[in-house]
Amino acid sequence: MRPTYRSDIDGLRAIAVLLVIAFHAFPHSVRGGFVGVDVFFVISGFLITSIICQARRSGDFSFAVFYARRINRIFPALALVLITCAVAGWFLLFPVDYRDAGKAIGFGAAFLSNLALLHGAGYFETSSELDPLLHLWSLGVEEQFYLLWPPVIVLAWRWPRGALIAALTILLASFAANIALTPVNPLAAFYLPVTRFWELMTGCVLALAANAGPGRDITSIAALGVVRRLFERHAAAIRAACAWLGLGLLAAGAALISNDRGFPGWWAVLPVLGAALLIFAGPSPWVSRYLLGNRAMVYVGLISYPLYLWHWPLLAAIRIVRFGEEPPLLMKAITILVAFALAHLTWRFIEPPFRARPSRRKTAAAFAAVAIAGIAGAGIYAASGFPSRFGPDLQAILGDLNAEATVAFRAGACFFEGSAQFQEQCDDATPADAPRVVLWGDSHAAQLYPGLREWQRADNSFRISQYTTAGCPPILGLPDPPSKVCAANNAMALERLRTLKPDTVIMVARQWHDYHGPDRDPQAVDEMIRATLAEVRATGVRRIVVVGMFPNWRTPPRRILAGYYRARAAGVATAGAIPERDRSRHLDSSRAEENEGLRRFFEAAGVAFVSPTSTYCDRDGCLLAVPRSNGTPVVYDGSHLTAASSIFFVRETARQLFGR
Repeated sequence: MRPTYRSDIDGLRAIAVLLVIAFHAFPHSVRGGFVGVDVFFVISGFLITSIICQARRSGDFSFAVFYARRINRIFPALALVLITCAVAGWFLLFPVDYRDAGKAIGFGAAFLSNLALLHGAGYFETSSELDPLLHLWSLGVEEQFYLLWPPVIVLAWRWPRGALIAALTILLASFAANIALTPVNPLAAFYLPVTRFWELMTGCVLALAANAGPGRDITSIAALGVVRRLFERHAAAIRAACAWLGLGLLAAGAALISNDRGFPGWWAVLPVLGAALLIFAGPSPWVSRYLLGNRAMVYVGLISYPLYLWHWPLLAAIRIVRFGEEPPLLMKAITILVAFALAHLTWRFIEPPFRARPSRRKTAAAFAAVAIAGIAGAGIYAASGFPSRFGPDLQAILGDLNAEATVAFRAGACFFEGSAQFQEQCDDATPADAPRVVLWGDSHAAQLYPGLREWQRADNSFRISQYTTAGCPPILGLPDPPSKVCAANNAMALERLRTLKPDTVIMVARQWHDYHGPDRDPQAVDEMIRATLAEVRATGVRRIVVVGMFPNWRTPPRRILAGYYRARAAGVATAGAIPERDRSRHLDSSRAEENEGLRRFFEAAGVAFVSPTSTYCDRDGCLLAVPRSNGTPVVYDGSHLTAASSIFFVRETARQLFGR
């Protein structure tokens, strides 16, 4: 069960892994480098199907042998990386991050990372740049393919060209699903196997067309006789042209594609077709022999699998120790060199014992190692990241503030990530006849509910209604908003205003301009905002209050504070006192100026404007922790308020919010 070795395919692997590493290390420079994963998919489909075809032609295919070889090839290096991440996380990660890493280890060991990321990639999730096992999603797609495709091809082998027809059918169905789903739910299109299998099936079709054997491959199709004879007559020229075209398509994909293009969709055709053409060209063209087939490229291709496994946890680690701040160029370069060194050692010493002279004992050991890693990950997750590793001060800061905020914001009832009916509890019924205050906007509006609710308990002089949707500013008619359900949910909120006729509407957005990339026509957005204010006034609302933008932290305050606590606990001389404020590179200082511009705009439009800048910031910087709260951070991520911070903000701005 070994296909004929081709050095050019190892060179193609090298291109794929180097593209991925370049993207992960320099995401703003090599924006389309993630297409290297798509190249890997095509290669995997081609090689796996070639293995099966060869075994079927010789009559000695065995599922047991096939899957044992897959285990021996994939599991040893994966187990090493997973166990290393579990051990390193104990020392590097704070409890919530370590808990999430444990979850990632468990799903990675089960080859379900893609589905876990799809399910967990919600609004409140940790930054992907700090997830040390984010890259295992592609391994999940491949393993799901390995489970499903071999039985299909073996069953279809009973009929001449049955396997080829099956592969083409799956390819077309998967591609159609990809095209249909990408515009509607790009996250699902990116992670689901059903929208990715067409990339692997492209390699499968190549292998079947060439290697299925007499009566089964493409040469037996009479209708293609003219094409076959033309190819035989000009084989060298056609292969050379395909090689150059394939290389050009890969380069075009890396240069033109970015993560805001709606990927995979049609864009994925560039790297997939490019990889397919290079494989089809074979080992003889100049590109295959001297570019892909040279020693350096072949070497990188040989270590590409462990290199892919090692590089991302290392890059994530240096971002973690720098509290999420982007590392300098030299640090990234050294990290990549370390990844190459670990990949070489893994390829040289870990993989060979399992791949050479395979046995049931070795296969069982490889399987057991991954299973143990998965169980360890589940244990880390069940133990909530072992918060007992830290003192009580750090535990208070590093608790699961995300989960607390999700509850406090009333997610799933009055704060949605999708389209839904706002529930009855979103409109207070008591105290009867008290003025009604409506909270309308995106997540930055939802984050004010805990503060409003606490003030209501103390004051008991108003009722609250909450209509909030993630990624949805309270602007009617906004073209191409980040949330696909924004228009429907905003229309629903406006209808509720007409019915309830509240006394005050508090409108909040993460930002009022440039919500969806660079603003192409600021005046048009201004007009939409003015039109929205007019619609709100027309409902009979007496007072409109707009809340400006909250401080935005490049590094979450909880990480900054935790760093100081850790340094002080470790006796570092330079640690000093725990700071109350920060105005360093961790903070985006542009928000204060933008708030002043918003103040002028909204006050000119006749509405009250509340700037959070004066509440959280002064000449010494912006607050890291809520005053008199035992160190609770002001935000739990980069800009979303903790419940304590929400209460603090409403208390400090109550006169401006309520006009009394």
